[in-house]
Amino acid sequence: MNVLFMTAEYYPFAKSGGLAEVAEAITVNLVRKGLNVTVCVPYYKQVSQQKFRISGKISRIEIDPPEDCLKFLNIEGSSRKKVINELRFFDILPYKYKGVNILFIKNDYLFNRDFLYSDGNIDYEDNLLRFALFNYASLVYVSDNMLKFDVIHCNDWQTSLIPALAKFKFKLPSKILLTIHNLGYQGLFPAEQFQCTFLSKYLLNIEGFEYFGKINLLKGGIEFADIITTVSKKYALEIQTSEYGFGLEGVLQIGSQKLYGILNGVDYDEWNPEIDKYIAKNFTSKNYKTGKKSCKKDLLNNFFGKDSAAGLMDKPVIGIVARLDEQKGFDILIEAMPEIIKNNALFIILGTGSPEIEKELKKIADKYPQNIGLKIEYNNQLAHKIEAGSDFYIMPSKYEPCGLNQMYSMAYGTVPIVRGTGGLDDTIINYNAETDNIEESNGFKFYNFSGEDLTKTVNYAISLYYGDKNAMAKLILNGMKSNFSWEKSIDEYIELYNK
Repeated sequence: MNVLFMTAEYYPFAKSGGLAEVAEAITVNLVRKGLNVTVCVPYYKQVSQQKFRISGKISRIEIDPPEDCLKFLNIEGSSRKKVINELRFFDILPYKYKGVNILFIKNDYLFNRDFLYSDGNIDYEDNLLRFALFNYASLVYVSDNMLKFDVIHCNDWQTSLIPALAKFKFKLPSKILLTIHNLGYQGLFPAEQFQCTFLSKYLLNIEGFEYFGKINLLKGGIEFADIITTVSKKYALEIQTSEYGFGLEGVLQIGSQKLYGILNGVDYDEWNPEIDKYIAKNFTSKNYKTGKKSCKKDLLNNFFGKDSAAGLMDKPVIGIVARLDEQKGFDILIEAMPEIIKNNALFIILGTGSPEIEKELKKIADKYPQNIGLKIEYNNQLAHKIEAGSDFYIMPSKYEPCGLNQMYSMAYGTVPIVRGTGGLDDTIINYNAETDNIEESNGFKFYNFSGEDLTKTVNYAISLYYGDKNAMAKLILNGMKSNFSWEKSIDEYIELYNK
């Protein structure tokens, strides 16, 4: 089976969030199952900095971008002609990665920028143009080279024009699957920019891309794709409700017969304490106590300094690596932290994101310097150290389509504390001493999105840390024995491809 996989990110070449790692994992595992997979991804500045060697002949394609599509950018006169000319040519750079055929779609005017989607704070004003041309140029190359694909697998709003373009513009026979990784990001743009999509204006209607007078790229992708998937079974149900549907719950309810939930998996080649090159000491479930002790000491050294670390070893460390965003529950976490700190707990936080949340975290970290280690940065090595060295890992998300860190944490013997939403609810079995379910439990879970419930759950976990070593050991081992590999999920994708 031949699959074209359309994605705006792909690890290790271009990454801003979890999509990159998931895209890489799905495609590599599909190849291992015997499928022929081709990935199209933009050639960003981030990709060029990798300095990898192209493994085939570079091709050039020419397209005719609609001239009117530059009006909204206030580009006039000779400058408009110059930009139109720059948008006309795309280089296609082939590369082979772990058996996957990658096609980098290169146009420096569109993609040679410091960030993927924004200048760091504000989205690029020409994002519709950028990803419309990426989608269109990819299909031009496919058509010009008469490449035949049984399935085109699209991901999120950045590739949600593909179902309509493939069906109505290029008349491709391929069936199309669209994966929604996060419904909170839909690709909303002013209606006058629809001319940038290369599609007929008649598709900007209630049964297509129109959404309250605007363009909604994800909505159009949902309408025109043959099958929709999202990244956990619970999230597939949640997005059909007003609480989690972000205005598209009605569209998803109508299309529920083609909506499926497939849980993301873990790449155990990357997230495995037995072979992890980033952590202080490798360990397995058989020697996790000494291994985690070394990793905890190393983690505390990194965040509190060697002079302080020795005196902190007996305290429970609660780690979090996340995009600093309201979705991740930082508002209730910041509210809860002072009460939790009273229980002799430490927080270690790593991430970047909302300037407001960054500011609030810095403020509370300054207030409790002996209890909160904070680094506002992206650092993959430190992320591994946090997973290995923490006692607990906290995810109080407002919503969480799948979540990966709770699964990483279990592999490293770090006990998750989560809010029961989306994939967090699918993967974590709450421990409750009253019901004596220790044999199947692997973490702690609360449901009500409030600082009070978060505090109560974390403090219960801390009480076990100090008072019930046997229960803690059982939770750690249960988690380390869990298997969230991609094997089952990939079989489910292949089943849908065949369907």
